[in-house]
Amino acid sequence: MSDVLKQDLSQKAEAPNLFMIELLFEEKPALVKAEDLEKAAREKFGDIDAVMTGDEMISFAVKKYTAHFEEGDIPPMAVLGQGLEFDSSTVSEFDRYQLWDVEDGSELLDRCKYKCFLSEMMGAAMECRERCELMMDWLECVLPLFPDCKAVWVPSSGKLLAPGKVMKNSSERELRFVRNCVNARFFNIEGTEGDMIVDTLGNYAVGLPDVQVHFRGLDVDNVVYYAYNIANFLNLVGDTFREGDTIDGLDENGDISTEVQWDCRLEGSLIQPSRVVLDIAPGEYAVGTRH
Repeated sequence: MSDVLKQDLSQKAEAPNLFMIELLFEEKPALVKAEDLEKAAREKFGDIDAVMTGDEMISFAVKKYTAHFEEGDIPPMAVLGQGLEFDSSTVSEFDRYQLWDVEDGSELLDRCKYKCFLSEMMGAAMECRERCELMMDWLECVLPLFPDCKAVWVPSSGKLLAPGKVMKNSSERELRFVRNCVNARFFNIEGTEGDMIVDTLGNYAVGLPDVQVHFRGLDVDNVVYYAYNIANFLNLVGDTFREGDTIDGLDENGDISTEVQWDCRLEGSLIQPSRVVLDIAPGEYAVGTRH
């Protein structure tokens, strides 16, 4: 894998109508029966209606949530597609360079030949927090039914996780979406005197800004921790930032502090894919030009 990556900012990231998560397998898994999945879904969601109950496509209308349309409100659907092949060549070198959560992640991707996908339908018409909650509960509902799953792959963020880590994250309900579906990435900028960028990729997929910090002289691990925290804040409260706002920064110990205020604004991302980010200028450590 090359240490120098050339990016393409013509790639644009847009919020998908369907949010998708993939479960990856080395061997072809047995198909989950619709009645077994319905039992697990009722335990997780309560009142549901079966919509599709085929061998390879199963879906339920989840009545605890509401998708809002001009024509009226309807419950969104949770969908499982199974019995599919996985082509690891579709994962770019750019994404493979940012697999931080699984040891030898690129090799693991290449060993996996099959997948199931989890998605929602009509989730784009839901409240953002409820959409995220629906998908995380659906993931936790389906994953135990596939004991041979080797990895959980989120294409919108390039996040690869071990199944056990996903279930471990389940205890912190409000943090699950960012923990499971947002990837904090790190880049050294070639041709500079130590300029670095940490950004997140994944909030855009539910219509929220990602986070971007362009800096020099800060501890990278502290900035990654910071970026995840701000991404989670955005996921909880939504896009509430306006021109001239500041945000809590990092103190000299690397802790988030109300005593440190950094300028922030919505901008286009510096790193592909092109998307809206909350760019945070970290005081004396900031580099680059803000527009």
